[in-house]
Amino acid sequence: MVVIATKFGQIEVPEEHIYLFPEGILGFSEIKRYAIVQSPKGGPFQWMHAVESAPLSFVVCDPILFRPDYRIFVRREDIAVIHLDDISKGIVLVIVTIPKDPQEMTANLQGPLLFNPLAKLAKQLVLNDPTYTVRYKIIGRETKGEPDAGSDKTN
Repeated sequence: MVVIATKFGQIEVPEEHIYLFPEGILGFSEIKRYAIVQSPKGGPFQWMHAVESAPLSFVVCDPILFRPDYRIFVRREDIAVIHLDDISKGIVLVIVTIPKDPQEMTANLQGPLLFNPLAKLAKQLVLNDPTYTVRYKIIGRETKGEPDAGSDKTN
């Protein structure tokens, strides 16, 4: 177990929930180790806490939950960094920003996080795909008659 100081107090995290980002993530290249922690309230969101930098954490989630057609192109050199031999074994999460008004929450679809759960390595990718944005609005989207993410409306 590793004890991490978070903005919510100290938490114990099993070693298997800690990932090494050899290149860090954008804006935080010097911070390499992050713990993935389930939200105490449950639900689709998880916390990605920096192990060595107490106040730094990100909300992350699976982009398929709100964008079922989300697909990424991964270069060989990217998967080599995290020793991911079989891309189907990788896990993709995106960083979510939740402002004061949760209806305005966004996800960074251009900078997904690719995890190798076996090697405990991860990398932030930078996509060059105009289909995706760094501020994809999760709630309240009206796109081609599709219901909002998380909605139970059908057309």
